[in-house]
Amino acid sequence: FNILHCYGSYEALLADPDIDAVYIPLPQHLHCEYTIKAAEAGKHVLVEKPAALSVAEMQSMIAACERHDVCLMEAFMYRFKSIVRRMKEVVASGEIGQVNYIDFNWCFNIRQVVRGRFRLDRSLGGGAMYDLGIYGIDFVRFITDTEPQFISATIRRESAAGVDMLSHVQFTAGNALAACTVSLMTDANYVAIGGTLGSVYTRAALAGNQVENVLQIHLLKDDVLKEERFPIENPYIAELEYLAGCIERKERPFPDGENSVKNLRLVEEVFARATEQVLG
Repeated sequence: FNILHCYGSYEALLADPDIDAVYIPLPQHLHCEYTIKAAEAGKHVLVEKPAALSVAEMQSMIAACERHDVCLMEAFMYRFKSIVRRMKEVVASGEIGQVNYIDFNWCFNIRQVVRGRFRLDRSLGGGAMYDLGIYGIDFVRFITDTEPQFISATIRRESAAGVDMLSHVQFTAGNALAACTVSLMTDANYVAIGGTLGSVYTRAALAGNQVENVLQIHLLKDDVLKEERFPIENPYIAELEYLAGCIERKERPFPDGENSVKNLRLVEEVFARATEQVLG
């Protein structure tokens, strides 16, 4: 990639005074450690989701970044996709009426695609909830501007000590019932939002792939089905440009650490209260 400067260690990179900010896409068990090290080195931080593995970790990361006066942002690239912002716009406009139901599915069979194997290691923060469920929780909060309340959850593991390979969570979000299904052992990717006057639906819109996205809007009045197509775009670039702007303007980026804490509180509740099944 014609990168001008290479380093023999993360510590050497953080010691370079010419670097203003770092992106931390390490396996999730290292997010807290290296966010704090980056803050101590005076670097602004964009940390991959899940930003941390617990509320306690996240709070220590927030404190370190505030202490050293650096920006901290969790990398939810999907928030920068035009189709996702359009979904939020449709919901907020009232075009589909009062939202009563949200169905979020993000699943893939990890043994059929190229993905980091740490996702199958519980000690490294692997599992479907940390890797994919965090998206579902954040998406519902983003779309509804509410704080979801836990109802129930079922987690399936391949062994008692293994990661959650499939997790299904139900919670309320304002007036809506929301369901989030995430898995590392099957394939299903879509989001459906149902309201009193209509619905919106899209397949695989949250993925970071540079592909065209199609949003279907169904309106009950006159039984109208509209399709809106969105151009190929790279949300990772938009995410980085946004953070750079916040650094230059000395503004607090969003999603920030407090947003991450709210997501992680619900993740912790899922793990604490879920019904667990061992596949056999």
